[in-house]
Amino acid sequence: MRILSTICLSLLLLACSSDADSWLQEAKSRLQKGETVSAKEAIKKALEKNPGLAEAYNLQGVIAFQEKSWDEARTNYQKAIELKPSLYTAQLNLGALEMEQGQWQAALAPTEAAVKLQPDSSAAYLQRGIVQAALSKSDAAVADFTRSISKNSKEINALYNRGNIYFQQEKYALANQDFESCVQIDPSFSKGFYAMGLSYYKVSEKEKACFALQQAQKLKYPGAKEAVENLCN
Repeated sequence: MRILSTICLSLLLLACSSDADSWLQEAKSRLQKGETVSAKEAIKKALEKNPGLAEAYNLQGVIAFQEKSWDEARTNYQKAIELKPSLYTAQLNLGALEMEQGQWQAALAPTEAAVKLQPDSSAAYLQRGIVQAALSKSDAAVADFTRSISKNSKEINALYNRGNIYFQQEKYALANQDFESCVQIDPSFSKGFYAMGLSYYKVSEKEKACFALQQAQKLKYPGAKEAVENLCN
């Protein structure tokens, strides 16, 4: 009888877990459709079936983040991590939340945890690079942006941010390579054209600088019109 009871209990727990996962998938589907209220209801159902479902708390945090309910988002991400420290998305999301709040030092630990959990993630290295740059750790930031690019050669934000650091370090040739790569990947990337224009101007390549700034102006990047008027006439 004991063996039978154990089997029955295991089957019951498996069924509850399966139901919880189904509700979680339903929540994700509804959120993708922009149905936030019904997504919240589905998450509630998932947590009723399985109160220890870390992914549900993480998704609840995502919704709170979108609604700019920062404290609620943080509480949910932390709960998800408490239940499942290996949950990469919750670690990355908590880091992004701290970044949004300007809490750069606090953002570092969960972002580093995300990197360790998924060392092949371009997004994790990108995020840590941004944090490192904000903490004035330029060399560490460049290293992370370079790792991000090595994982995804079209990671435009890593290229742009690395280019910005090179620009600040007066390594204009390297900066221009990164900005050129940005606009090749996305010809509508207006801030890439603007940054490239300023960088080329720094090395007295006025023709290339003005072409890039004019492209930025066509794409209506703030400040591009003034730059063209001041530097290209």
